[in-house]
Amino acid sequence: MTYFSGLLIALCFGVFILYTAMKAIRLRHGEERQFQVRVGLLFVAFVALVVVFQRWFAARSGSVVWAQTITSNILGDLVTIGGLILFIQSHRALGRNWSSEVVVREKHELIEKGPYAYIRHPLYSGLLLMFLGMALYCGRKACIVVFVYCFFGFYFKSQMEERLLAKTFPAYSEYKRRTKALIPFIW
Repeated sequence: MTYFSGLLIALCFGVFILYTAMKAIRLRHGEERQFQVRVGLLFVAFVALVVVFQRWFAARSGSVVWAQTITSNILGDLVTIGGLILFIQSHRALGRNWSSEVVVREKHELIEKGPYAYIRHPLYSGLLLMFLGMALYCGRKACIVVFVYCFFGFYFKSQMEERLLAKTFPAYSEYKRRTKALIPFIW
């Protein structure tokens, strides 16, 4: 079960990488497409190191915080799959408004459909769920540190986005009032 869970989580991250790379390639602007592909390739290299050398990484990724069990493996799988689904649905809802940078595009619109009806930053929520699933599966300090690092990184980036969107869209303050930032109905 441990090996299967590791492969399933790796597969989810692989699907995330391929989906993001394909979406980036479809962007109209050549410069931005090259930037997106470079960022995607860097992320691919990082995930490949983590996934391909999973046992090597596990042996050197800090002490065990909790032991791997069937329960932690299944929970890690479900959380990672849920995060991937949320990420893809969010990407689809954004359409051409998506960018890895904090920018407002030409003909940019405020998206309030799909996951955006409940969460202002569901892309980040999906990625956080994927990293949480990996941490649940691994149960090691390094994976937990990666999750916490991503959480704070996404939080600060979301704050930058919110300031820009509030300046751009007068309706953003009402949207912000009725939705949560990263966790539906909670925060």
